[in-house]
Amino acid sequence: MRSGKQVKATNPPEFKEPITIQTIGKFIKARRTQQGLSTNDCAMLCGISAYTLNKIENGFEGVKLITLLQIMEALGMEMKMQEWSDE
Repeated sequence: MRSGKQVKATNPPEFKEPITIQTIGKFIKARRTQQGLSTNDCAMLCGISAYTLNKIENGFEGVKLITLLQIMEALGMEMKMQEWSDE
């Protein structure tokens, strides 16, 4: 799916950072670029517009969770919950 232009890989944020829409966007961008996918190619793979993907990667806060999960699944990513204690 790669077009002519080379995509420069982006490093993901630190895993210690709190999870926010901005850090999720950074993780998505890092995964996309490390796979060598352009914004347009990735958006097509995910079934969304390049405009929407760009907004997500830049931390736009009006994004639906289902859209984030759709992108993450297409890129081979997953979000996990851990047990917590009531103490």
